[in-house]
Amino acid sequence: MRYSTLTLFILLGGLLNSWTVSGQKKKDEFLISIYFPPPADFLNDTQYRYLKEGNVDIVFNTGPGVTSDKKGNLQTLDMAHKHGLKVYVHDVRLSQSDDKIREMVNDYKAHPALGGYYITDEPDTARLKSATELLKKVKALDPAKDSYINHLPDWAIEEKESYEHSFLKRYIELAGRGNLNYLAYDNYPFKRKQRLEKTYFNNLEVIRRVGLKYDIKTSSCLQSFGMYFSGVEELRRPNVDEMRMNVFSNLAYGIKNPVWFPYWSATKLGGTLTFSTSMIDSTGVKTDFYEPFRELNSQMKQLGKTLIHLDARQVYHTGDSLWIGTVSPPADFIAQIDDKKAELILTRFTDKTSDKQYLMVVNRSFKKSQPVTVMLNGSVRKVKEISKTTGKPVQAPFDPKNHRLTETFLPGEGRLYTLQ
Repeated sequence: MRYSTLTLFILLGGLLNSWTVSGQKKKDEFLISIYFPPPADFLNDTQYRYLKEGNVDIVFNTGPGVTSDKKGNLQTLDMAHKHGLKVYVHDVRLSQSDDKIREMVNDYKAHPALGGYYITDEPDTARLKSATELLKKVKALDPAKDSYINHLPDWAIEEKESYEHSFLKRYIELAGRGNLNYLAYDNYPFKRKQRLEKTYFNNLEVIRRVGLKYDIKTSSCLQSFGMYFSGVEELRRPNVDEMRMNVFSNLAYGIKNPVWFPYWSATKLGGTLTFSTSMIDSTGVKTDFYEPFRELNSQMKQLGKTLIHLDARQVYHTGDSLWIGTVSPPADFIAQIDDKKAELILTRFTDKTSDKQYLMVVNRSFKKSQPVTVMLNGSVRKVKEISKTTGKPVQAPFDPKNHRLTETFLPGEGRLYTLQ
């Protein structure tokens, strides 16, 4: 059977994506991304120093005021390289001819700050095939770089079959598992009137299962904005405790690439849609979000040194009432909770290359601190916590005689333990 050059590139793309030119397997990294970087008028050292100091790894070069032609992307790549960041370029030529797409890739592929190509956002069922065809075209031209598509959550997809077994399955089959660095989606949890999006944990669970099934790292958006239509609040601007819960619940479900939306304050979007301020306001000044954003990113990066090697095998919830897609831990689970009313997430992680087990405990409540006593299986003799400051194992308050681990958790806080 004869294959075209493009087809052969696509077939080889997944393999080449996992290996460097020297034949050494690329090292997996836990990476933190942002949407809506500083716009063209603020493309300067000060703003990119804020990004670096905020523990950001990847800039998606898309958003209000961002220049998405060749000149704008190259200027962003140069500035990012100067500050040790990577860029996913988004170029208007992606929607043009194959020759223009090839031209686009050739303009960027050798740049040292190129992390990948931002293909499209939130394709629905009707757009899925065309979106994956575009992804494969770009991947065939530059197999070593990521081609990124961000998906809608389950409630936004009109499907006769399920989101998990129809829409996401079809996406992976159309794109080709080897062409995907991440399975990415967004679902912003903090609704108006202090409500939490009812599908929040169910979507995290679906993405966790699909990521494990196909062995694809998962990516999810973190909410850093409030949204208003004609002045009416639809999504609330989260507080620090809510941001913390958003972060650690994502980590508990195995997310390997958290993406903050947005970073720059897009307060004027046209029409009746408006956003609240985010990390940096529209004049380039840090807001009250910047410091918790920086600190949470620092904690994620330290835990990420370990989490990048782990699979979230089992995720359970405790408390009086359970959310859609959540279940209580069975009697034989490695960890049980004294206080049955405590609102917690319990995740058993396993190392990808060994039998080593880890436990993450997250305070699901974003309103109150909780003292927590975890009763561990009798087989557990030693427990250490992975430090959110250094990323190294440190002593944990574990009583080996009674097999109890006792900690107090801030609202939304999570802790990762290694079990021996």
